[in-house]
Amino acid sequence: MVAVIAGPDDPLVATSEALRRWGQLTPLALWSTVSVRSASPDEILQGVTAKRARQGAEAPRLILLAEGKAARAALELVLQGALDCAGVLAIALPCAALPFRIVPTDAAIRLVLQRAGAPADLITALHAADIDTRITSLNPAAPHDMRAAASAAETFVLELVANASRQSRHHGV
Repeated sequence: MVAVIAGPDDPLVATSEALRRWGQLTPLALWSTVSVRSASPDEILQGVTAKRARQGAEAPRLILLAEGKAARAALELVLQGALDCAGVLAIALPCAALPFRIVPTDAAIRLVLQRAGAPADLITALHAADIDTRITSLNPAAPHDMRAAASAAETFVLELVANASRQSRHHGV
C-alpha cells in the first residue's frame, strides 16, 4: 500500500498526473490518499493508521509518500519509531536538524530535496543511524528541475514498491 499523505502544501512533484502515472507503473500496489488539514504528526499518525486498518495493509507493505511539511512530519514519525513502514518518500521537505535521536528502523528513506534546503545535519544524522537512505538534491532555480524531481521521485516509488513486494513474499505477509 502506498499511502499518499495529502497535506496543507500544494504538491509540486506528486501532482495528480504524476500519481496517476506512478499508479499505472505499479499495478499491484494499492494507492490510497490520507488527507490531513495540517501537517501535525498526530493527525498524520491517526490518518495513516486508520487507512492501513481499513485496507488491511501490514507495516512491511506500507510506503509513505508526502511533500513539504507533511513529508517532514511523516519522516519524523518513522524515525521516532511511532510509525512502522517499509519506506518513506519525502519530497521538498523542510530539512532542519532533527530535534531527537533516531530510533533504529528497517524503513528505506528516500528524499528528493532542493539544494538550498538541504543542510548536512539531517543527512549526516540519517547516515550515522545506518539507515537505508538515498537522496537526490536538485537545483530549485533551474526550470527543468521539476521534471528531474518527478523523475527521481518516480524512480524511488518504483524501487520502494518493488522492495515492499519482495519483503512481503519473503516474510509471508
